[in-house]
Amino acid sequence: MIAALYNGMVFFSATVFGRLGDTLSRRKVVMAGFFISGIIFLLHNFVPDLKTLFIVRGLAGIGVGMIPGSLAALAWSGSVALFTSFGSLGFAFASIIAGLLKQNFFVFTGAAFFCLVGFIFASRIKEKPVRLKVPFFPLATVKKNIGIYLPYLIRHSAASAIWAIFPIYLLGLGANRLAIGVIYGLNPVMQFIFMLMLDRYKKERLIDIGLIATSLTFLGYFLSPNWQIILIFQIVLGFSWANLYLGSMKCLLERNDEQATATGLLNSVLGLSGIIGPLIGGIVVLLGTKVLFIFSTLLSLSALFVCRKCLTITDARSQVRPAG
Repeated sequence: MIAALYNGMVFFSATVFGRLGDTLSRRKVVMAGFFISGIIFLLHNFVPDLKTLFIVRGLAGIGVGMIPGSLAALAWSGSVALFTSFGSLGFAFASIIAGLLKQNFFVFTGAAFFCLVGFIFASRIKEKPVRLKVPFFPLATVKKNIGIYLPYLIRHSAASAIWAIFPIYLLGLGANRLAIGVIYGLNPVMQFIFMLMLDRYKKERLIDIGLIATSLTFLGYFLSPNWQIILIFQIVLGFSWANLYLGSMKCLLERNDEQATATGLLNSVLGLSGIIGPLIGGIVVLLGTKVLFIFSTLLSLSALFVCRKCLTITDARSQVRPAG
């Protein structure tokens, strides 16, 4: 329930504040996101009960959801691959730091400190003033980019269904806590490496390869006889996400003037899939863990079909010109 609330707030926040980045100021939205997140992370140290934890985690989702859309739009003038790859590197670094700090007080205080650093760096960003007229609910932006959002929702729901039970599955394959940490840490490290290598490729090709590689990863989980083999497929997983995320970000930033709104909606989709995936996974896993892996494999393949179909329709519409 706490995870669902957090993801729900990320969904809400990324949608609302992505739009505000385009209509007000992207830099100010990013700064506010870091500031609020820092305060909320620090408050985690003083949570007295479960009810308060619900509130604090919900507020954390709002703070975190404010940042990605506007930050991506600000990074558009530079290298998208460098921007996305450093996000993955940060995730890997944070996982290592959290493991070293161990105690919750130091973990949350450290998170607040990094938010402070992010706030300082964001305050130094030079922003070209952008004031766009974006509706309160940007339906036109959703329709224009449905070929990105819908496959993302399907793919990430399939992944979230697996992540809900993945540590338990790894324990069943004989992995200890250290091995599980290595397995989880390998993914973002591979993302960082592959994103830097893939920048020169066409965005549509990256998306297709990402969805195919995701399906191969989940099929590999199904076939793996031990946790050591899982390490190989974590490399494939990092490759798949590097392709999919980089291709999607490039596509959204190139096709939309309302860049913070468009990329913010992508993060909203990730938050929504974090709710849908575990719910579906909780039902399917009743039939067996292996069944869940096959289900997620097929779901990811269906995302590829949906992506091709939606992008074909969108491209056809964009080529239509009024007569005269």
